[in-house]
Amino acid sequence: MNIAICDDNSIMLEDISNKLDAFSKETGKELSVFKYNNSAELRSSNTRFDIAILDIELDEINGIKLGEELRAKNPYIILIYVTAYKEYLDEALNLNAVRFFEKPLDTKRFFKGLEEAIKRVDNSIIRFYLQDGKTTETVAIQDIVYVEIDKRKSKVYTADKSYHSCEHISFWKEKLNTSFFAIPHKSYVVNLNFVTSYERDKIILCEKYRINIARNRQTEFREKFLRFMEWK
Repeated sequence: MNIAICDDNSIMLEDISNKLDAFSKETGKELSVFKYNNSAELRSSNTRFDIAILDIELDEINGIKLGEELRAKNPYIILIYVTAYKEYLDEALNLNAVRFFEKPLDTKRFFKGLEEAIKRVDNSIIRFYLQDGKTTETVAIQDIVYVEIDKRKSKVYTADKSYHSCEHISFWKEKLNTSFFAIPHKSYVVNLNFVTSYERDKIILCEKYRINIARNRQTEFREKFLRFMEWK
């Protein structure tokens, strides 16, 4: 698991790095940690990070903007912010940051935040039962275009394949709870990354799948879709 730390305070940078090392030893999690004391180095990196731990007040760009850029490169990255400035909390939440920590870091709270972040990364792969209720299939969450619910069963669509599953809507709501999934209708869970056309009452996925947006969900869906588009 690749974790980036970006903080222009060298003491804080080492403190976070040491805490990650202690967390790795305590939990047995293998972590590859990349340290950056300025935003330019991180922005130019070609490494795909699973988690980024960012200071808010940086040199050339603040941590919120840096998080937006990192998410544009990788929509699935988990963001953790550390700062002494509470006024940035709302902006961090709009980026779906997993945790927002005040300096100095409390080790116990920081470890709990890491556990939550790693749990979200681990959930990038989903295993579900097929229609026979015995056979299982495994797919990457980001490859799921949408899930269609038909009574008490479901159909899972990826970019190149579809699966009939015995899983109910509650299963998919729980598993597909990341920021890039939305529920436009009680019968669908859609991946916003695959939206190619959007209107008030419908979306098109992959230029071929038409999904209606229920009247009572149109406002909620529009707000979520606009927040999602801000990250692009």
